[in-house]
Amino acid sequence: MIKNQDFLKKENQILVLKLIIDKGPISRAEIAKKTKMSPTSASRIVAVLVQHELIREIEAKTDTVGRKATYFVPNESAVISAGIEINKEVVRIGFLNFVGELIAIKSYHFVPEDPSVTAEFVKCKLFEMMKHKNIHRARLAGICVGLPGLIDHKKGNVKLSAQFNWKDIPFLELLRSKIDLPLYIDNELKLQALAEYNRGGNSKQENMVVISFGSGVGSALISKGEIYRGEDNFAGEIGHTIVDPLGAYCPCGNFGCLQTYIAEQFLLDEASKTKKLNSIDDLISVAKEGEKWASNILDKATTYAALTVNNVICLNNPDVVVLTGSLVVNHPEIREEVLRKCKDQIWSAAAETFRLDTTEMGSEGVVVGAALSVQRKYLKEINLDHEEFSV
Repeated sequence: MIKNQDFLKKENQILVLKLIIDKGPISRAEIAKKTKMSPTSASRIVAVLVQHELIREIEAKTDTVGRKATYFVPNESAVISAGIEINKEVVRIGFLNFVGELIAIKSYHFVPEDPSVTAEFVKCKLFEMMKHKNIHRARLAGICVGLPGLIDHKKGNVKLSAQFNWKDIPFLELLRSKIDLPLYIDNELKLQALAEYNRGGNSKQENMVVISFGSGVGSALISKGEIYRGEDNFAGEIGHTIVDPLGAYCPCGNFGCLQTYIAEQFLLDEASKTKKLNSIDDLISVAKEGEKWASNILDKATTYAALTVNNVICLNNPDVVVLTGSLVVNHPEIREEVLRKCKDQIWSAAAETFRLDTTEMGSEGVVVGAALSVQRKYLKEINLDHEEFSV
């Protein structure tokens, strides 16, 4: 394919901008050397980026006595990206600046039952935060919303979310009817995986898998820096692999899905056969009091979690596995027991081939990943000859 001049110009602008974001402070000479451009071409692109206020100059002393050199760094406040997480009982909204720093995040208690009401709630809290943090619409590159389930990220539809009991919901359309800004939706765990890869010191790894144990069970694979989606964006939906066809009913419509042995609500449903409990903390407390039935529920769940880790490793052969989800983040006893059992359950041939970590992002992962995905789209689509990208 022959690339025309405008396409090459755009590619080179993006190349230089990404280099300055990743490697700044950096000089014109270093930019030319690393991009293999002529000094004149590199200087011309740098001037355009400065003109659009996407980068800025700084001066630093060199080894030569008294002499200062000009370097370039990203303009942190030039472009803001918003990430939103919608989960079973919480909505989180956050903003990243142009160098990927989380400049604001807030959690709201909310139960997403009706999709239209949920979209309205998101709109109100988003604009409320933007006003409070003095974030102007002109600097907002876009908003990405992460939520659990089978998400058609291209069309913006929620095909199925067992956690919300949603099916075939045109959620992106609902959001766009209320929010006049660039909008995207995606699976929450895929977005968190992007954050773990970029922010968790894993960016040099070829393949990283994130496994989540919480309101559901799922996994996501990052391969060479990109989310692996499969044909319809449900690659990694291990929570709905069937463990026992005669097992408990799952809201997806099947019986004996893996998540019915691990996910929070199913553990509480199992506990309710003996005693009504309101939270996983209650279940842990009862187990600590010596109630064997409670200990058995947790033991079974952590065993299935460790087996899940083994199975995902056998399927994907990753360099790194990161465990996350509310059961891992909020309950140290469960986290440590899963890690202990992994030592016994991992296939011996695979045991030394990967690193097993727990999340460094905690509850911020989905928000950060969603905002990072917006920034990636912005950098891919930026056109500095078009006034809408001028800030």
